Amino acid sequence: MNSQNKELSFRISSGLKNLIGRDLISDRYIAVFELVKNSYDAGASKATISFEQSDDGTERIIISDNGCGMTYADIINKWLFVAYSEKKPQHRQQSSFRDKIKREVAGAKGVGRFSCDRLGALLTLVTKTEQDKYANRVEVNWNTFELDDTEEFVNIPVHYSITEDLPGGFKSGTTLIIEQLREEWDRDALLRLKRSLMKLISPDANEGELPFDIELIVESERENDDKTLKKTGINPDRDIVNGIIHNDIFEKLNIKTTCIEVNISPDGELISSKLTDRGEYIFSVVERNRQYRELQDISIVVFYLNQSAKVSFTRQMGGVTPKSYGSVFIYKNGFRINPYGDPGQDFFGIDQRKAQGWRRFLGTREIMGRISIKGENDQFVETTSRAHGFIRTKAVESLTTFFIEKVLKVLEKYVVNLIGWGEPLKSDPTHTISPEEVGEQIISQFITSIDSKDIVRIDYNPALLSRNDEKQESLTTSLKKLESAAEQANDEGLISLAQNLKRRTEAIVSQNLELEEENAVQERKLAKAYREGQAREKQIYFLQGSANQNVTNLINGFHSIYTLTDASKGYINYLREILAPIELENKDFVLSIIGQIYQANEKAHKLSDLAIHGNQSLKQSGVNSVYDFIRQYIDEGLTMQGLKYDLVPSNEAFNCKFDASSIGVIIDNIASNSIKAGATVLQIKMSETAKYVEIVFSDNGIGLDESIDPSTLFEWGFSSNVKKKGFGIGLYHIKQLIDEMKGSVNIDTSYHDGFRLVVRLKK
Repeated sequence: MNSQNKELSFRISSGLKNLIGRDLISDRYIAVFELVKNSYDAGASKATISFEQSDDGTERIIISDNGCGMTYADIINKWLFVAYSEKKPQHRQQSSFRDKIKREVAGAKGVGRFSCDRLGALLTLVTKTEQDKYANRVEVNWNTFELDDTEEFVNIPVHYSITEDLPGGFKSGTTLIIEQLREEWDRDALLRLKRSLMKLISPDANEGELPFDIELIVESERENDDKTLKKTGINPDRDIVNGIIHNDIFEKLNIKTTCIEVNISPDGELISSKLTDRGEYIFSVVERNRQYRELQDISIVVFYLNQSAKVSFTRQMGGVTPKSYGSVFIYKNGFRINPYGDPGQDFFGIDQRKAQGWRRFLGTREIMGRISIKGENDQFVETTSRAHGFIRTKAVESLTTFFIEKVLKVLEKYVVNLIGWGEPLKSDPTHTISPEEVGEQIISQFITSIDSKDIVRIDYNPALLSRNDEKQESLTTSLKKLESAAEQANDEGLISLAQNLKRRTEAIVSQNLELEEENAVQERKLAKAYREGQAREKQIYFLQGSANQNVTNLINGFHSIYTLTDASKGYINYLREILAPIELENKDFVLSIIGQIYQANEKAHKLSDLAIHGNQSLKQSGVNSVYDFIRQYIDEGLTMQGLKYDLVPSNEAFNCKFDASSIGVIIDNIASNSIKAGATVLQIKMSETAKYVEIVFSDNGIGLDESIDPSTLFEWGFSSNVKKKGFGIGLYHIKQLIDEMKGSVNIDTSYHDGFRLVVRLKK
């Protein structure tokens, strides 16, 4: 046989239909998404998804839109042209309608039409433009492509005809009628479809563009919807089938929490960041984008979910928890990219990172938000299956790094390091750290954490500036660093920025100092009037409220001390926890120093606590009623929660020398030990001798194990409470404080109904 040079070509089997239809798009919900995307890309302002049931019980799905529709030529040259998409950049200039639509396209694969095959065996397409007199009708039986794989794909016929109008009543648009459904759509499936559609379109997709509504219509579920609406605790948007689809993204729920917004400009030149906390503006910064040049026209909004935000979210969502809802969703040109954001999906490796430092890092359960990618951005391309996100490219990898460095770490720095996760303090559940309490730290952090040569503009909330001199010094230092960096960079724009920021800050600080001086004068007048006007037989330790704003200002200062010492306590305990298993020279000496730091911190913490609630001076002198102090300490609710405090009544004053902050710390430590031992009641009973006032603390807990030597409980680091993993410093601390007051403390080993501690203070 003589060889010949020939041009050969591929043949296409009819089996191709399955490869780009049912086999490719294996999820029926994603199949619906693809068809809705086509409506959006066709410029529709509305799409309806109807589930109808005929008299013989057969069901069909009808998807209609009022978009631009297709001409006969469009059907021949585009819709029937497999894998062709006029949405691709190289084809858009050939489009007859694309210039009229003020939207970026959501899809560009050219296979979305085969989603119909995933939903049902028969398809009827009816489409019409505004200029057409009649509607074009195409009928496809997908089963005919499966009869013989040796048949050429192009040889399988589809039927064409014309009809008067569109079935949905629109003047233009496209209607898809899908019959012989491949799966049953019960109420649960319909609700899942609706809830998935609620996440499909980004809330900012329609900004400055045509609106786009999706409506789900299922007449057979009307009665069930009416019954559901009568129930309490439901979410009308999520728990009924029929109705317009409303996006339930986080900010639409109006939950007040910490939010960070980060945007990369359309040209990729600038990165702008803005932080708000519980509805209050904190700071914003604009910097040059030098590191992430592959990224352009991207917007990111992420919310921190503290406990109150989680509870509020679950309530407003009709019982859906953030954990089961999802985390950070990704959208491209208004439409969601699956499966990013779904529960269990961790595109950025957030949970893996959190596992390396759970106390320092946020996980997917603690954040919620979205990433919106706009424009062509051809480096962000979906996989053809539509269920596996983006094809991995350099830009996709860069987005991962950008999110961690410019979004997550900034949010962590604020909510973890500065405001203590935005939760109420364990020692004072009524108080949550506000931005004003750590304002100078916030400003210092964002000024010094950005490369000075990249800064374009900085702004912050002036109300964040504190009047505390030490904190003003910290802020001034940060401003000097910025100014110095600007001079070293020899950047006139940055120098001007630094000087303007410095002048603005100094003006605010100066104004605050003037107010402080005025407050000090008024405070002295108030104190004098109080001393002259108040005469008491017994010392009153705690004032009820503050009648003057100047007192309130002073108390706010003590709140800051209270907050900082509360945080220091945790750090000290954490330090001891780290040192415990390590072998060190002079370890006992190191631990004793830590104990002294802990004790001093506790006294400062208690002093600020007492100052907030009353008129305690930093150092008391003379003899006072310890009974009245403890009674008022309990009545004011300063004690630890979890116990009933039973102070045995007495008319005696039990006057002696004592330090108020030390007594408060002692009561708290005893109560803490009692709670750990399972006690429900702590009884406090007093008596006196010629030289001492004796205070007996008795609880009804599990008591002391007979194998333990009571004297060892006062040693540093010894803990009898293995179950609760105590640090073993409570009783040691109590003894140190009582020794300072020249008193004594002992354990009553004859008491067998719990644990009893006897404290003696000199008169």
